[in-house]
Amino acid sequence: MPTKKTDSPRDSFLKEIQAGFFGDFLIAKGHCTQVQINDALAKQESGMRHLRIGEILCELGYLDSELLLPMLKEYRAQLRLGEVLISTGQLTFLKLLGALDEQRRTGQTFGDVVVRLGYATRERVEEALELQKTLYAE
Repeated sequence: MPTKKTDSPRDSFLKEIQAGFFGDFLIAKGHCTQVQINDALAKQESGMRHLRIGEILCELGYLDSELLLPMLKEYRAQLRLGEVLISTGQLTFLKLLGALDEQRRTGQTFGDVVVRLGYATRERVEEALELQKTLYAE
């Protein structure tokens, strides 16, 4: 009988961080309000744990289901850029979290935030974007 893979504490922590940041990402993009995100998180906590935040937002009518996939792709691309910058030594995990938080507050692209904060040069971000395209080509 196959065993169910459980997430490590680090993976669980990352999923929790990513879920919260995805809500913030949707707010920054103007697709949801903080009240809507809070409502969806409360629903998730009170019995909809099997659904992800984006699915709950769609079910509640706060987010158009046709927007969910493009928003997830854009959001994940930013996380992947952070992963590439970490793997190339340009960013630490804590700086990644700080940059994601700053991006949430400002609505700027992740690359622009990383450059503005002085975590990487524009050239290094462009190199990481090229590497990202190679690694995560769909």
